[in-house]
Amino acid sequence: MAMGLLAGPLAASATNLVVNGDFESGNTGFSSAYTYSPAVNNTEGQYTVGSSPAAWNSFFVNPSDHTPAGTQMFIGNGSPTDGAIVWRSQDISVASNTNYFFEAWVTNLCCRSAFPGNSPSILDFSVYSGDSLIASLGARTTNLSLAGTWEFLSTTWNSGSNSNINLRLINRNTAQAGNDFAIDDISFDTQSQVAQVPEPGSLALLGLGLAGLGLSRRRRAV
Repeated sequence: MAMGLLAGPLAASATNLVVNGDFESGNTGFSSAYTYSPAVNNTEGQYTVGSSPAAWNSFFVNPSDHTPAGTQMFIGNGSPTDGAIVWRSQDISVASNTNYFFEAWVTNLCCRSAFPGNSPSILDFSVYSGDSLIASLGARTTNLSLAGTWEFLSTTWNSGSNSNINLRLINRNTAQAGNDFAIDDISFDTQSQVAQVPEPGSLALLGLGLAGLGLSRRRRAV
């Protein structure tokens, strides 16, 4: 299992097995123990799917959607109940003995002004068979100083003998102050969303190599 904050472009997906992981189809393709409140947020443990966190709760910062050319994201006000399921996938068929990446982009949403006792989301990535826990892949605490900036959270899991699973994101923070977040581009795939980008020095050497190859060919042609 590995989890981290990475930077890089979205790679072409092999096969993302999560239905509506980018939330562009709205409040569908998943379930939640949070209460759906589409218009306005007035208490903890509520969520919506939309394009403007600040329109849902005026204290929230207002990041752009993470999905390229997208507009929708999951917007949540953290529940004070430990173990409350933020997001649960539909059932997913998996190949045996295969490595999968369970990934999502997350950002803190609190707050537009100084907020005493502000706290981050702590998202636990878990794999279940029905309601039986197969594996907890670890929890990730988002960075309060990066409110409004998308953080990439990545885990890996080997399916072993399992053939049918569901995925869950559970917020382990039960604080009422702050604990507000947005989630986007959830994926479960044999390939990570983020491509490894060569270091600038490597790109420069590659460019010099290609230039040298072209010069050599031109000399031979003379």
